[in-house]
Amino acid sequence: MYPENFDDQSIDGGDNSNNNVGIVTKKTKQRYDNASLLLEDLLSDYDIRLRPNFGGPAIELHLDIMLASFDSISEVNMDYTITIDLHQYWQDDRLSWSKDLNIEEISLSGEFSNRIWCPDLFLANDKQSFLHTVTENNKMLRVSRSGNVTYGMRFTSTLSCNMDLKRYPLDYQYCSVEIESYGYTTSEVVMKWREKNPVYSVSHVEVPQFVILNITTKNRQVTTATGSYQRLSLVFFLKRSIGYFIFQTYLPCILIVMLSWVSFWINHEATSARVALGITTVLNMTTISTGVRQSLPRISYIKSIDVYLVTCFVFVFAALLEYAMVNYSYWGRKVKNGERMEQNSEWPTLFPQSNDDKEGRVNINNLGISKEISEEIQLQERHRPSTRTSIPKSLSHGSNSEYKKDSRPMSPIPQIMSESASIQNIDDSPNYPRYITQSSVNQKQRVRATNLRRRLINVKNKGEDIKNGFSRMSAKAASVFPRIRVKDVNIIDKYSRAIFPMSFIIFK
Repeated sequence: MYPENFDDQSIDGGDNSNNNVGIVTKKTKQRYDNASLLLEDLLSDYDIRLRPNFGGPAIELHLDIMLASFDSISEVNMDYTITIDLHQYWQDDRLSWSKDLNIEEISLSGEFSNRIWCPDLFLANDKQSFLHTVTENNKMLRVSRSGNVTYGMRFTSTLSCNMDLKRYPLDYQYCSVEIESYGYTTSEVVMKWREKNPVYSVSHVEVPQFVILNITTKNRQVTTATGSYQRLSLVFFLKRSIGYFIFQTYLPCILIVMLSWVSFWINHEATSARVALGITTVLNMTTISTGVRQSLPRISYIKSIDVYLVTCFVFVFAALLEYAMVNYSYWGRKVKNGERMEQNSEWPTLFPQSNDDKEGRVNINNLGISKEISEEIQLQERHRPSTRTSIPKSLSHGSNSEYKKDSRPMSPIPQIMSESASIQNIDDSPNYPRYITQSSVNQKQRVRATNLRRRLINVKNKGEDIKNGFSRMSAKAASVFPRIRVKDVNIIDKYSRAIFPMSFIIFK
């Protein structure tokens, strides 16, 4: 370590500069020799397994924390990540030395902590932690002459934080650091926060999406199955910043709801435009709701943002339903008007009539002829040129005057039905103008028509029962709610332009 020619004579003799260097070197060597001997002497009879004051009163352990950074907060996992420097202070009389030595304090590496007694502290709400090791293990140990020990370490820990998200994202949260002794009860170790400044370096710490409103410390005892332990708590009172959610959630939802109102100014006959706009806004609201739910845990209670998103979705969906009501009112009335016109323009009789045969008309429905046969007769009559039945010769001579008094034309039914003998067999005797025998109808057709008539009567009775039930329900509903008759479908859009924005403003 020293040169071979180094001795006491070389220090005493020679020039003054050489003498000064030799004196400093000798004192430094002596000091390091004294420190090494001191540590060896202190650890010679030191038992690391026993705490200070073993068998006596409980040792007092003081703590303070320096906040390095507040890294992140996760609502999904209900935890937060923080980097801190934890400092512990206690007194160990076994590590004190005499005042005769010119050494006030000794600073040692963190590895020396493995050779002396250290508190067995742990974080009660810790999920995962690691000690910083760049460039060496971030530990420090300092021992003073009186036996006061200062032990510090730097680590990053992910701690659990039970959050109340009912008012999310307008919520306040309490997150804490719980420090406790793992094995020593209150009868052996009593922990306390340092009175002067238990937490420092807080002003420069920034939390993503949060603002630190206050930091408090607590000291309490926790009783478990193995005994009563001292627990120190460092509580952060946090307020969530709303700016991020205004631009990511609230503002887009407001714009989408307002976009759905544009359909009220589009013509109700532009079906594709209004339906496409309504479906697009509904899908956009669904996408935003899905993104918000993915950033939150699956909790059972309703959050504030859920109420807002559901209400916006209801407004958007109601705008789509409003057009459905407009479209139904418009086309439903059009169909009803068309049915009335068709009912008024339906052919009143089976055959075309003139002013002369109004009284000579025979209603074929009263004869029991089926619908298929009636349609076939009608088709033949339409393709046949209109002819009149001639007057029988037997009546043209003897009763000419009487016939003139009643000069009505004969009904065309006998002639038509005689020509279609494959369908009906009409008895042509006697051949009076307004007389048709019932035996002319085919027996099978009559049986079929009778069965069909019975079925129709049964269906009709059931339909009447259902219709009466709906009529009674409609009457009760009409008595409770006033009946609204919309004469112009544009009125629905007109009122919606005012009702929807006013309702949304009241909700906000």
